[in-house]
Amino acid sequence: MIQLESLSDIDKTIDELFEMYQTNGETELFEEMCPYFGTLWPAGRVLTEYVSEHLHEILPAGLLQPRILEIGCGLALPSLYLSKCGLKVSATDIHPDVPVFLDVNRRHNLADGPRFIHLDWRESAAESWDLILASDVLYDKTQPHTLLRFLSSALAPNGKAVIADPGRSYLPVFFDSAVQTGFRLKRAGMFGVLIGELTRDVVS
Repeated sequence: MIQLESLSDIDKTIDELFEMYQTNGETELFEEMCPYFGTLWPAGRVLTEYVSEHLHEILPAGLLQPRILEIGCGLALPSLYLSKCGLKVSATDIHPDVPVFLDVNRRHNLADGPRFIHLDWRESAAESWDLILASDVLYDKTQPHTLLRFLSSALAPNGKAVIADPGRSYLPVFFDSAVQTGFRLKRAGMFGVLIGELTRDVVS
């Protein structure tokens, strides 16, 4: 079992933060700094459950130490779980408070990892990864294209991405674009959350 420290009242925190930015005349910063990361959303729970049930299937075969990345990690439940399994994981987000919560949750769970990287997946990747995880990252119209571009640059040959989403309208757009780009897609569902496994094959 993973123990998580989270915001006690996400709605109250968001309201107070918006009021602060409004008072300071900085409402344009609110969207970037909104603390959506501070609660565990259903897609994050389901992604962790799915990974726990299918770990040996989604990890690339033959790799002693696969490179694993979680993007937009928030409270990083999947990353904490995999770290407890003895895997090396990098959890990434752009919100400045994420590493604070992650450090607390590492201590709660007596976990050495995951390590935190400040990474904006709206930009192309500088490294490649064997497994990329994400939940709740498709909530505006630009993100299907942006996520696909990131995965195309960040996934190693034969790498796999596992994306969890509560069924927002942008998910089918993303899946269709991924298939058209050459990814193999496997769909699944758990507890009302949709899962997509995207595999990037070696091009011969």
